[in-house]
Amino acid sequence: MEITSDIQLKGTAWNKIIKDLSDIFTTRTHYSLYMLSLAVGIMYDKRIEDPDENGEEMKSVPRNVIMNNDGGKLDFYFQAAILSTLTESLTEDQRLELAFGENSNGFNKIAFLTSFANFGAKKLSELVGITNLESMDNIKNFMVSTVEGRNFEIDALPLDDIVIFENGEIG
Repeated sequence: MEITSDIQLKGTAWNKIIKDLSDIFTTRTHYSLYMLSLAVGIMYDKRIEDPDENGEEMKSVPRNVIMNNDGGKLDFYFQAAILSTLTESLTEDQRLELAFGENSNGFNKIAFLTSFANFGAKKLSELVGITNLESMDNIKNFMVSTVEGRNFEIDALPLDDIVIFENGEIG
């Protein structure tokens, strides 16, 4: 993927996670948080085109940082997102062409990915705790519950699978 400009990180959620998680993500903070937020947004298959803003200073991920550290990760994330998302009404052939073809036909891949990252930044901002240790623990628990299939925002239990016993216990 050709990166021609810095990636803009706009909104309250970005400012919050950059400020509050910079002691945890000490190297390439903006890049690391962008990639983590992007993964979370793709996992949820949710996007935010225009994030909430309260006049905060806009942050960015410099293109030279992306080019020096990406190693094809953004292409991989884009392929996963465009092939699996329900947020775009594209045919299978259009998805395959965007994911693996040479011509993107004016499709702005970075804007598409950033909208997922905006949602991920919002989710991460909800995990920020009072201390760095609490924030790290919240993020770890969020990731572990997701990997283990216990993140019920993503893996909701169908009501048919929930049994309520006579004593009121749920099983």
